[in-house]
Amino acid sequence: MKIKIPYKYTAATILFMSASAVLIVIALITNHEDITTNAFIISGTACAMIGILTLTFSGDEPLDQWFVGILPAQGSINLCSIIHHFGIYGAAHFLPPSVSGEKRVMQFNPISTYNRKIGSGLVTRTSCDLLIQNLKMRNALVIPDKNEELTLLIGETIEDFFKFAHKISVSWEDSRVSITFHQYLFYDGCNIIAQEPSQCCVMSPCPACSLCGAMIAEGKDRVIRIDRCSISSLSRDVTTVFAILPLPDSNPLPDSNPLPDSNPLPDSNQ
Repeated sequence: MKIKIPYKYTAATILFMSASAVLIVIALITNHEDITTNAFIISGTACAMIGILTLTFSGDEPLDQWFVGILPAQGSINLCSIIHHFGIYGAAHFLPPSVSGEKRVMQFNPISTYNRKIGSGLVTRTSCDLLIQNLKMRNALVIPDKNEELTLLIGETIEDFFKFAHKISVSWEDSRVSITFHQYLFYDGCNIIAQEPSQCCVMSPCPACSLCGAMIAEGKDRVIRIDRCSISSLSRDVTTVFAILPLPDSNPLPDSNPLPDSNPLPDSNQ
């Protein structure tokens, strides 16, 4: 049976206050003129002050990382299931505004392989859209086009601003970009998605991977595809590999309702 202990700052406060009470009680039952007794009183007072300061500046207790990590998992799995239901098996492609015609990067899952043409498939907003729009509105986010600057931006966003991971590594090789989230905070959600047999991480990426793909797509003004997503249970690292693809010959997106009519959803009343 796994025993849960209080939040570390609360636990530290309880220990300091308990130690203070014990020291003061010892001082009260001993000789008050003894130097050792005075030392007990001073130590007890110091422990009480430290406990009060620790509790005052500890702030609210954070949410359980496991629960937060699994929050986006079911949504990703559901979207992947819907995509498969309509016979779409293409990996997620991030379309820059110059291709999507929108003010934001859009996600495109093609029916067939992308070949410089935007054919039939499913077009949706990226799972990171709220995050990236928030960065633009509140922090005046400007996405650069150079590899070094994009690496710096992704690192600041993932490590410092959202604190999704303790550290990231970005590797640029020709038309491929590999990004590793070291000690990914929400690893448990990725682990659940990775157990699905339908490659949900590639077809319906979570907000963290989606954020990286969207920033690269907008910065480089190229179509970006997720090729692979892997996890490490030992280090709790998550690695995503993106492919940088050429812009399409023509930019119109599929119809607003690109799902095939030949395989409709079942009637909910049946």
